[in-house]
Amino acid sequence: MMMSMHRRILLVEDSRDILYLMKTELEFGGYIVDDATDAYEGLRLARMNRPDVIISDIQMPGLDGFEFVRRVRQTPHLAGIPAIALSGFDFQADDKARDGFSAFVIKPVDSAELIQLIRRLTARKKQAA
Repeated sequence: MMMSMHRRILLVEDSRDILYLMKTELEFGGYIVDDATDAYEGLRLARMNRPDVIISDIQMPGLDGFEFVRRVRQTPHLAGIPAIALSGFDFQADDKARDGFSAFVIKPVDSAELIQLIRRLTARKKQAA
């Protein structure tokens, strides 16, 4: 299904191996992927190439994923972009941890499930517009 074609994803992950693997799988799924190994670079890329979806690791050195998504939400033209949190831990039970994120995915990530989630989030965003 070509529904994903030309959708832009911003992927922020400090592990270069995970970043490479996820970027490859998402590109294979038809997405354009901008990638960053830290939140500061992620913010720069988001502002430069407004993504349709943001996928961000939570536990990163320096600026963590929660602060990163807070800063994204404070940027008017980025505020409504769906954001998916990546974590090695299950944060779903903690409502405070959900601040700013549309969904949570636990690593290791199943690429088919991630693509389905992206499709659901972008379909919701399109319906709301």
